[in-house]
Amino acid sequence: MKQITLENLHCTKTEDWTGADECRLEVYNDGELHFAYRRDLDNGQDWALNAALLFSSSCTLRLFDEDGDFPGDDDDALGIVAIGPVDTQHATATFRQDDADYTLTYSVIDRSDITASDLATFAIDQFEASAAPSMWPGLNKADIIQDLRDRRWNPTHINQVNSNFCGPTSIVFELARTQPRRYVDLCRQLFETGGFWSRTHRVDAPDGLRSTHAGQNMRPADWMLIATMRNSENAVFGVSPSSTGVTSMIEGMTTPWEMEGWTSELLLKDNVSNSTTFVWGEFDAIRYAHQVWAGGGSAFVMIHSDMFSAPSGIVPPWPDHWVVYAGGLDESGGRIRFSVYSWGNIYPLDLTLDHFENCMFGIVTGF
Repeated sequence: MKQITLENLHCTKTEDWTGADECRLEVYNDGELHFAYRRDLDNGQDWALNAALLFSSSCTLRLFDEDGDFPGDDDDALGIVAIGPVDTQHATATFRQDDADYTLTYSVIDRSDITASDLATFAIDQFEASAAPSMWPGLNKADIIQDLRDRRWNPTHINQVNSNFCGPTSIVFELARTQPRRYVDLCRQLFETGGFWSRTHRVDAPDGLRSTHAGQNMRPADWMLIATMRNSENAVFGVSPSSTGVTSMIEGMTTPWEMEGWTSELLLKDNVSNSTTFVWGEFDAIRYAHQVWAGGGSAFVMIHSDMFSAPSGIVPPWPDHWVVYAGGLDESGGRIRFSVYSWGNIYPLDLTLDHFENCMFGIVTGF
């Protein structure tokens, strides 16, 4: 493992004709977006980054001058720098596109003491040591660090509790289970900057949400990320920490296309599909979910929550819950068995074929 320390970014000449550039320095470690640093810089100014990051084979840095969200006024790309695993001290790299002139000073050292399995723990340590101010005055950083350390090894502890956020909670569970370093990075970005970068765009938590305490009896780290995800998709109803009843159901409602979007944008899956089974296809869908899961992908199942209980009466003909497929498919003996994640646990299900068909409404998969 290698450690790169981004030491300083010096602005010799801005891209903007007047005033400072709104700099965004994106860091991609081994092809994965790790963090996006932001700072305004003017001619002759320095930015002491002092950020230590780990990578295996490559680190790519992209510098932009942000120009806002006005149509036709895209951010200006100032350059790309690719850094390999060769040890170096206080080396320099330049960004000189679009008439700008920036110089980055960095060092690379060997970290053979850190294995790939320790990357998430290293990221948590870096977050804990960071002096960046919080954008969430109602949340305690020490509590969030505690949550991250727990969920790094026990992602099943992620829990929607009283909320109706089963969709984004399922995504965050898979994120923490399969990409623990990225999970930590997104939480850190959200805590320190008020938002995070998904694959193609930035997701911001509004001031009203960031001023709340951890709602719905959720742990702070869970609330911060999951509530931000859910709020970003709600066109009318913002997320409230204390909503109940119908309001809570409306705030938390998640569609299959939202699950598709999160699977691509947050889990970084290239092949994402959505299959509904309101009329037929339940057994083919769960078999495909198992195939994707067995191949290292992610599968989310849209169900009615009556699936967790013995058949009693008529199951309403609509879904009300998302779960994560967790393996164990067995169709022997005239029943169907498999495991799912939900509500902070892995549940083994053992169902009659009729009850399964009545409660199963579709899948979203990604690999």
